[in-house]
Amino acid sequence: MRGAFLKSHAAKLSVFFTTAATAFVLLGSSPAQAAPTNCRFDFYNTNLSSYATCSSGSGQFRAKLRCDIPWRPDMTVYGNWLSVTSPPSNSIATCPSNARRGFDPGIETR
Repeated sequence: MRGAFLKSHAAKLSVFFTTAATAFVLLGSSPAQAAPTNCRFDFYNTNLSSYATCSSGSGQFRAKLRCDIPWRPDMTVYGNWLSVTSPPSNSIATCPSNARRGFDPGIETR
């Protein structure tokens, strides 16, 4: 009796987890979002800061900048995530005060 119960219970669990996994795959994926477009980035005021801005599309963006810090590994700093707006806003990434210089300004989108 107990063996038949365990087999029946295992079969029900198998069906449950298969159904749950299928639902996750089908419902868990979301439609693709449009990315920000017409974006630009460069140094901002000094070589210790950079800006990023996007003027169309949708989604979000942020500035990024690599920082050269004496006697330490280089680090990457990021500005705040911003949504595309009109007029466009600037995301600003700033190296810490002990950095020698910023380099390789860029932008991230999502």
